Amino acid sequence: MISVLLVEDEPEVLELTRLFLERDTELSVDACLSVKEALRKLNTKIYNVIVSDYYMPEINGIQLLKTLKFQGIDTPLIMFTGKGDETVAIDALNFGAAFYLQKSENPRFQFAKLRKMIYEAALKQRTEEIYRENNICVIIPVHNNEKLIGPILESIPDYIFRIYVIDDASTDKTTEIIRTCAEKDTRITPIRHEIQRGTGSSIKSGYREALRESMDIAVVMSGDNQMDPKYLPAFLDPIIKRKADYAVGNRLQAPQYRKDFPRWRFFGNAILTLLTKIASGYWQLMDPQNRYTAISRTALERIDPNTIYSRAGYSNDILVRLNTQGFRAVNVDHPAGYPVMERSDSRSPTYYFRLLGLLCKDFFWRMKEKYLILNFHPLVFFYFFGTLCILSSLFLGVYALWGKLVDMEPLLVRATLALILLFIGSMFILFAMLFDMEQERNIGSF
Repeated sequence: MISVLLVEDEPEVLELTRLFLERDTELSVDACLSVKEALRKLNTKIYNVIVSDYYMPEINGIQLLKTLKFQGIDTPLIMFTGKGDETVAIDALNFGAAFYLQKSENPRFQFAKLRKMIYEAALKQRTEEIYRENNICVIIPVHNNEKLIGPILESIPDYIFRIYVIDDASTDKTTEIIRTCAEKDTRITPIRHEIQRGTGSSIKSGYREALRESMDIAVVMSGDNQMDPKYLPAFLDPIIKRKADYAVGNRLQAPQYRKDFPRWRFFGNAILTLLTKIASGYWQLMDPQNRYTAISRTALERIDPNTIYSRAGYSNDILVRLNTQGFRAVNVDHPAGYPVMERSDSRSPTYYFRLLGLLCKDFFWRMKEKYLILNFHPLVFFYFFGTLCILSSLFLGVYALWGKLVDMEPLLVRATLALILLFIGSMFILFAMLFDMEQERNIGSF
């Protein structure tokens, strides 16, 4: 049942609106002819939604919004008026109205729309209440982001309990701006690195602080406006509903993003994505390089932030550790929040070679930990014999070519044997991957 407080100074309109709304058995409506009466009711009863007119003799709808905010009442309010204009609508939304609806000459249409707004406002309110029941923090690593960090901090929703801003030795005005924002918003906890350590180290600092203060969910967002806070619910819901322990952003779902992506960078991202899938065992993740993530406290405690890779490949390293411990990860679609032509420093050739080495090391570590120590699965031997056969086929192929070109020996037998070994090795590798994919589907029976 959704309880609605209806505020309207015209008795005929008030009664008509109440009758239309109460046709829906899920709505319970209390009607008031004045703002004073409405405020008295709000002091004695909790409502899910307030529907208010704008022009009223005692106090208008905007002033009612201000009064509610001053009294700490966060019940969503829908401005439902017939005399308002575009300026009133903008002011209402800027002062916190959930929706603005202009009265029309078609009662059936307008009341159907009002009922839909009431359901949406109530759902949003209940969802935010659930978020507030959990200690949720946002970790924002920054380095010389003086132009963007202020607006980003102001855009973080009220249901976020703590905001950790890790200043990685900024040399511009970033530090001062963070300090000023922290004075206005007590949720902000500034953490400064006196020596630049890199993105991975900043995330580790944020994760350690989140565990120290017993945060239930830790979200990582960028300090350069790449990640829109309005998509936070999509990252939080899978974890709160226990459908996953790790949510990863997916920017590649939007066709326009793929179309505008520079070819060299898209190719590099595709290769890294494939290698990360092999190394981590999360075959369904589409954009594992994405840094817009959310993780549960259980998962964060298990992987230990101190062991995470300290440089730009930390996101790939986390996936390997989560999979090894048996945690489920999910994709969360969201658009890219920055120009795709803009090149990131982390995408230099050195970055790719360094990350390739990290993925190789992590792959072997995962095979050992997950399939030999913590559990046992024969796919390890499929990978081993597959790799051995492929390497042997390459060696035999080179040897056959050498014999043909230098010693003029027959090529057929050795080449055929090399191809057979290559085929067998490929089959071993493919079967190992299939077994690994099957293990991912068995992760986390929620």
